Amino acid sequence: MKTILFKANVATYLVGLACCLVLATAYAFEYLANLQPCVLCIYQRIPYAVAIGLMLLAIILRKHSQANLILFIAASVVFAVGSAIAIFHIGVEQQLWQGTPECGNFINNASVEALRKQLLAQPIVRCDEVAWSLFGISMTGYNFLISTSLLLYSLIIAVQRK
Repeated sequence: MKTILFKANVATYLVGLACCLVLATAYAFEYLANLQPCVLCIYQRIPYAVAIGLMLLAIILRKHSQANLILFIAASVVFAVGSAIAIFHIGVEQQLWQGTPECGNFINNASVEALRKQLLAQPIVRCDEVAWSLFGISMTGYNFLISTSLLLYSLIIAVQRK
């Protein structure tokens, strides 16, 4: 007998709620704690927004088990992408590799005046600096743990739907 947590309809709401909570937490850190996100932090939010959309579709199509199966497989892929972005960001934070060109690197072939205007127009948030951590784990580390957990949970639900 399946526990209630592994029923597809309940899982749809749990995954959607978890994604909403993750995004709400990210925005709370940004707007209430004034911790500005770097570009990789912004990229890590995208899979959660996509997953919310997928779960809304799953709620709408809840009577179509094949559609729900496809949506949970898609959610698994989305969370795998989210986990990959988080792993990349962790590597940047640990200085294992360089981040993207947008990761606080403002030097380009523009004039000094153009560079000055660019720097004054936006907060400088580097991807290789940990802005906040708890128990030695950065927000990116927690994002990896959450994304990977949701990936595994979505896969379990998808396998059960077959």
